[in-house]
Amino acid sequence: MAKPKVYLVSLGCSKNTVDSERVLKLLEEKYEPTTDPSEADLLLVNTCGFITPAKEESIETILQLADVKKKDAKLVAFGCFVKRYMEELKRELHEVDIFLPTEPYREICNLFELKVCDLKKRELLTPRSYAYLKISEGCNRTCAFCAIPKIRGKFRSKPIEELVDEAKYLIDTYGIKELVLVSQDTSYYGKDIYGKFALPRLLDELQKLPLKWIRLHYLYPAKEVYEIVDYLERSSDKVLPYVDMPIQHISDRVLKSMRRGHSAGFLRKLLSHIRERLGENSILRTTVIVGFPTEGEEEFKELLRFVEEFGFDYLGVFKYYHEEDTPAWEQFEDRVPEEVKEERKQTLEAVQSYISEERLSRFLETEQEVLVDGYEEETGLVPVGRAWFQSPEVDGQVYIEPSLEEENFKPREGDILKVFLTEQVGVDFKGKAL
Repeated sequence: MAKPKVYLVSLGCSKNTVDSERVLKLLEEKYEPTTDPSEADLLLVNTCGFITPAKEESIETILQLADVKKKDAKLVAFGCFVKRYMEELKRELHEVDIFLPTEPYREICNLFELKVCDLKKRELLTPRSYAYLKISEGCNRTCAFCAIPKIRGKFRSKPIEELVDEAKYLIDTYGIKELVLVSQDTSYYGKDIYGKFALPRLLDELQKLPLKWIRLHYLYPAKEVYEIVDYLERSSDKVLPYVDMPIQHISDRVLKSMRRGHSAGFLRKLLSHIRERLGENSILRTTVIVGFPTEGEEEFKELLRFVEEFGFDYLGVFKYYHEEDTPAWEQFEDRVPEEVKEERKQTLEAVQSYISEERLSRFLETEQEVLVDGYEEETGLVPVGRAWFQSPEVDGQVYIEPSLEEENFKPREGDILKVFLTEQVGVDFKGKAL
């Protein structure tokens, strides 16, 4: 007898992706995945509730699924948005049959009477070339614009042994070549359970595994980043010299009101240290917020000048959203008009687009190892992958042409090819397999 079918939509960040992968694997005992929501017996939405557009997308997705679901199918919503507004949603969103919080593993095991509740296993939603490894949950920072500590709770590191076991499972089961470490605050890892910063210890253990690359995301600008720079210089056989460190702003006035816990001087010194020590054979990615209540024209110009002068390899720009349950909501009015926020965002993005293209041109006409993620969506014929300086989902890609001698050129997810980069289009490259 065929199993009933499950359809899952995972919204928001890569940390949510990991949660969704665990949920899918748990349900494998009783359900078979489907890509068609109209034939599913169980529909799940892992929601995001970080900022207004994410909340709107969560509601829209739920309503769309409610429209197409079968008569007797169950619609389940969980994740950050649900955790944040559980009682209101129960009153207002009657389309949902069951609401569950973030990390709803025990609830799902009990609800569906599952015999096995193994949280190490996951059903990958990424290509088989890479996987995310969520090393912690929650956050101890009190940034004024962020509701994550109230949604996800205090910072909780996952023990090194458990993370190594999970990584082994991902390698053995899916053959992944790249592990992307994610958390709300990677610079804090280990302090709660080991009494000190333990990311280098974790990296030492992960480097013993048969991986090609290990990549770090979401480093908070803190003194621990100096340790990471030393580590990358000294012992990073597999850990890439790729630093993703959201700075959010460079104005002292804005940083103070954002409650970031450091000055512009600290940021400038830390960023210069990273660039000087790791050199041009490294990548610096960051994100910034425009339109925070204390950001006037002068503060925005200061940020714009710094972005132009420093030259990040990649930079994401987010508009400020006045979110309830945050310190900024209680302390400030949302003073910057929406059209001004949008104009600042577009200005910064236009400047950064030029900077990224210029910065990344240093890789043009070089030979790179490229990890194949699959094929481009439009035709499904051209293999696409990433060089070491391109993180999945957020950076560019390499479109790969076969060498002249190769007649049946059909690389698979997870293959590593030597590719000569022949052409650059923005942050993307075209290259010829060697």
